[in-house]
Amino acid sequence: MTKSEATKSKYQGVFIAACTPMQNDYSLNLPRIRTCIEYLIDGGLKTGTGVYVALGAGGEQMHLSVQERRAVAETSVRASAGRLPVIVGISHQSTQMAVELAEHAESIGADGLQVEPPWYFAGTADDTFEYFQAISQSVSLGVTAYNTPWTSGFDMDRKFVDRLAQLKNVVGLKWTNMDITEFVAILQNYKDRFSIISNFYGAFLASAFILGVQGYVSQVANFAPRTTLRILQALRVKHYEEATNLYMRSEDVYYQAVTELIRQGVTGEGNFIKACMPLAGISCGPARLPLRPPSAWFIDRMRQSLEALGELRSTVS
Repeated sequence: MTKSEATKSKYQGVFIAACTPMQNDYSLNLPRIRTCIEYLIDGGLKTGTGVYVALGAGGEQMHLSVQERRAVAETSVRASAGRLPVIVGISHQSTQMAVELAEHAESIGADGLQVEPPWYFAGTADDTFEYFQAISQSVSLGVTAYNTPWTSGFDMDRKFVDRLAQLKNVVGLKWTNMDITEFVAILQNYKDRFSIISNFYGAFLASAFILGVQGYVSQVANFAPRTTLRILQALRVKHYEEATNLYMRSEDVYYQAVTELIRQGVTGEGNFIKACMPLAGISCGPARLPLRPPSAWFIDRMRQSLEALGELRSTVS
């Protein structure tokens, strides 16, 4: 089995959008990464049921230096020790820097890479393809292509995914689309070529599994791993009503609250995750500015949700 084939085999389950722990002075808290990973593994998320996505948007990779990104990636791989696959986000505005981060991730033993299009200068389809091509050809690891039209201004369609399918090391899609027709068409046409992970939030997760996705993205998994595992298990045995009801009591509560915050002008991702981590008994510090902590009502709402789910922990480390 090649490295990229091994990556594809691990692309399944709950894709944990991991936060990056920090001290109160905004410096990295690298030892706390191990605490977070142990909590996830204790909650049942491991190879086959979970994937730890280090340095995605939830991990504030855009606010970290290259040296810090390397340190977080190295710590995550060491802490997991092969028990929970670690996928490293290596996206960068510079193709050259993305390639260097990809090569570093492979050298430290990461299980795969997550790559999204550059998000400052909007590129053409050719520009974006060449970016993925350069990264794919620089490593032997499997690459997940992440469609992020809300930041890149580029929304992957069937024609573009056809081109990605020519790159042997691109083995996964972290998938959503602004056009629901394209979202469904990709699932129908590429579920065998790629391991597809749904990044489509809301009550239609069961439909995505029926159409062939292998897992789903979760920020909530950071602080409620047992609940997200229960959702996954119900989906895998086709107990779709049970899975949807549990999703609505957990994931949907969180995303509805996040939507309210964004309407109030509080944006981000890592700041929302970190605000909830003490409810699981783990402090991951603040998010770096300009991200701001959410309002107290957000934490109260999530406390009520986690208490009802049996995920609330009282002691904070």
